[in-house]
Amino acid sequence: MAHILVVEDEAALRDLIVDALETEGHTTVATADGIEAMARLKEVSKGAPAFALVICDIKLPGLSGFSVCDFVRLDPNMARAPFLFLSGLGDTEQRLAGIARGADDYLAKPFSLNELLERVNWLLSQPSADLPAAAGAPNPLEQQTFDDLLRDIVHNARDGTLHFLLDDGSSGRIAFRGGQATVVVSDCKGSLEDQLRRLFGGQVKLFHFA
Repeated sequence: MAHILVVEDEAALRDLIVDALETEGHTTVATADGIEAMARLKEVSKGAPAFALVICDIKLPGLSGFSVCDFVRLDPNMARAPFLFLSGLGDTEQRLAGIARGADDYLAKPFSLNELLERVNWLLSQPSADLPAAAGAPNPLEQQTFDDLLRDIVHNARDGTLHFLLDDGSSGRIAFRGGQATVVVSDCKGSLEDQLRRLFGGQVKLFHFA
């Protein structure tokens, strides 16, 4: 059974999700907003049990679910954990935005608990759902520089998404296919040219490629 983080601001729905998961034998930690979720995630690096799955609403008080997903994908202790978005925003753009942030699946409200449990079981059965790296895992920056990673992606024609966090707290993602950048999504200020200049100018604080 898995240890799961549930982030949902609607109390009644949050309780239903937690009850359903715990009935299946899972253990849960439930929060009502993005800030509290980030605090719980940070506890993992201090020795708290790692989460095998994160279930998170997109529209939350404080920090959005997108920000929570960014943090998970950038944290070496949690980067491999499956991420499931919940939202009443069921349009295609929101779904694509969630996947672009590195989410593994998306469930639009309203949904049945049976459907949720099926998604949970499927995500936990995937190879990427192996237990996240042990607490205290080394920061990727200590093993490989950002430039080294880019060279590896391009030279080896790799597919995946490069998540990055800059010194000023802004973040973004670059999707690669066959070593070629196909999509750039960022909340960084300035033109795309300025953003790329900062990326290659040593202002990357944290990054992860998967």
